[in-house]
Amino acid sequence: MIHRFILSAVLPLTFLMSPNGCQPEYVNNSRIYAEGKIIASNTPNIPVKLFADDILISETQTDASGNFKLGGPGTTKEKSLVLNRKIVAFSSNDPECRLAYDSLSIILPAKNIAFKFPQIQLEP
Repeated sequence: MIHRFILSAVLPLTFLMSPNGCQPEYVNNSRIYAEGKIIASNTPNIPVKLFADDILISETQTDASGNFKLGGPGTTKEKSLVLNRKIVAFSSNDPECRLAYDSLSIILPAKNIAFKFPQIQLEP
């Protein structure tokens, strides 16, 4: 009986005090931010998503002018800004941003946490 009590009291405490063993690879509560302007024939309500691997970090929709802002927890890996529409061209504050092979997203490098896209041009 005493043995069972000790296990039921100590086991939860050791689990709670363990150092983040099961959490994703977030770096000291770091954040990632992305903002920009989409140029297309129909700019309002275009879905914009921010992914790290297959994990959705943040999502939003463009306003009537095609602007968007989103942010979320950062990781130590590359992120993807997904638009699910063909990207014809874009400009960025980080020269290491690149278009994904399918042209549906922009790959964001791991070393930076704030990204500005003055212009993202989508296929009509």
